[in-house]
Amino acid sequence: MGGEIQKKNTYILLLAVCLIAICIFAANKVLAKTGDCAEVSIDGEVVYELPLSENTELLITGSDGGSNKLIISDGVCYITEADCPDKLCIKQGKISHNGESIICLPHKLVITIHNASDTSSNVDAITK
Repeated sequence: MGGEIQKKNTYILLLAVCLIAICIFAANKVLAKTGDCAEVSIDGEVVYELPLSENTELLITGSDGGSNKLIISDGVCYITEADCPDKLCIKQGKISHNGESIICLPHKLVITIHNASDTSSNVDAITK
């Protein structure tokens, strides 16, 4: 009889943890701010800054000579074609919120969403 109660409590705890995780995921999606710019980097070097407000179709050649087809349409950014073996960059889907990325490791390609008005600085320190 004590085993049944313990089993029931375990299920209740598991259900509670799952519900909390779903709520956190949903809140993150709802509260995430939409970016307005897609930064395209190849091998760590920024090669394009593309506004999400303009529909764009771009064939990007990676550092190894491979290619990815980037689409920006209706404020979202995604990869539709790639000649890498696993095609994980295509499977990552559409991105439009700050901090979201699409990564293609074989081509050393990273696409990150951010706001163009954000001023990021590479300054470590300022001295007088």
